[in-house]
Amino acid sequence: MRRQPWDPGLQVERTALAWMRTCLALVVVALVAFRFAAHTSLAAALALAAVVLPMALAALWMAWRRYRTSDENLANGKRLPDGLLPLTMTVVTALTGALGLVYVLVDR
Repeated sequence: MRRQPWDPGLQVERTALAWMRTCLALVVVALVAFRFAAHTSLAAALALAAVVLPMALAALWMAWRRYRTSDENLANGKRLPDGLLPLTMTVVTALTGALGLVYVLVDR
């Protein structure tokens, strides 16, 4: 039998959906930035895409894992997960911005 959610407002579920939406948006932005940057510098675009896309997909997996862990920990009165997911999202965002910067600087 499945237990009821930890809280009636479903904050953990809403937070998990927000993280997943952010991860998917970064994957799309990285793919679009790669497409534009590939016209001018294929090597730089491939290098950054090879780092950004796996990290964004790993962040998506971490968002799902964080949801499962948070839900269980809240139900059992334990501590919430660490800050690895926000750190990963920060790195993915910075690398995606670097990909865009490469495109702008090389496209002149």
